[in-house]
Amino acid sequence: MVSPTAVCVLLLALCGNLQGQAQHIQPQGQGNTQLQAAPQAQGNTQPQAAPQAQGNTQPQATPQGQGNTQPQATPQGQGNTQPQATPQGQGNTQPQAAPQGQGNTQPQAAPQGQGNTQPQAAPQGQGNTQPQAAPQGQGNTQPQAAPQGQGNTQPQAAPQGQGNQPQTNTTTTTERPTRPPWPKPNCGNSALTNQLRRVFLDMHNDFRGRIARGQTEVSAGWGIAPPAALMYRMKYDCGAESYAQQSVASCRRTELPAYATGGHKQNLFVLNQANLNPKAVIHYALSQWWSQLARFGMRSNMMFYQSEYHRRARNVLKWAKMAWWNNRKVGCAVKKCGSFYLVSCMYSPGGLYVNQPVYRVAAVCSGCPRGQCDGQALCRW
Repeated sequence: MVSPTAVCVLLLALCGNLQGQAQHIQPQGQGNTQLQAAPQAQGNTQPQAAPQAQGNTQPQATPQGQGNTQPQATPQGQGNTQPQATPQGQGNTQPQAAPQGQGNTQPQAAPQGQGNTQPQAAPQGQGNTQPQAAPQGQGNTQPQAAPQGQGNTQPQAAPQGQGNQPQTNTTTTTERPTRPPWPKPNCGNSALTNQLRRVFLDMHNDFRGRIARGQTEVSAGWGIAPPAALMYRMKYDCGAESYAQQSVASCRRTELPAYATGGHKQNLFVLNQANLNPKAVIHYALSQWWSQLARFGMRSNMMFYQSEYHRRARNVLKWAKMAWWNNRKVGCAVKKCGSFYLVSCMYSPGGLYVNQPVYRVAAVCSGCPRGQCDGQALCRW
């Protein structure tokens, strides 16, 4: 028969064994894992335990309908993050224990249905970004968010329903200013039509342009006349015309005296034919004056010396008046006097200055202000 003392010793030993085994006993319906235990009907993953029908991702856990950013843990029905063990039906995290139905996170716990973000939380149905949260249905851009239905651009957002288009630069072209038209002859004297005045003016400028270019005009005994640095384009002058009209009005075959020309220099031509029209007479007279260069010649430096006055019938005085570089104004007249025609032109300032050039020989238009040389190599003023 066993003594009571032995029974007590046996019971004490048995209680010690039971206490040593109690630490390894698993509650019913749970499977023990090291370091974590998975709830019933859940599949355990390393290093996290997944809730029913949900799969946990690391380093973030996702609340219902939301995608959370690290470092938060999820509430009930979500998967817990390592290194905690989970009691039945709950996923606990260390070092804090979560109330029933909630999953604890460190250092903060998220309310049910919300996912915690750092440093800001996004409302339900939004995807969280850092550092700003975008309204529902919008895609976030940095640094600005675009309204719904817009394509995001940086740094500006486009209005709803519009596609982004590259900025277009509007270029403006500045047209080169056009020269004003050269004044057309228009005088009130009915003795000469404006059409014939235009013939006088155009022929003078055509001849002057040819000599200025230095390519075609023959100077007898001196070859081709050289180009001019500066040759002004002529304008028709009604004042000069009035003196020319006075010269032909009386049908005198000689030029007016110098005191009667108003400071102009005169050319006079007598054509002993009466069966031509005035325009043809003008062409013939001006061509004869200009032909003096080709018939009698002028030295290549174009200097007008005193000897030019003593060349008698072989002089180039009429040509020199037409070609003098600074003669800017011309006015002319034509008159039929019975059996002959008279043609007279007045020039201003006149030219024929001794020991001065008819024009300065140099590169074409090199003496004309920039932008004033026209297509005929004449300088506008």
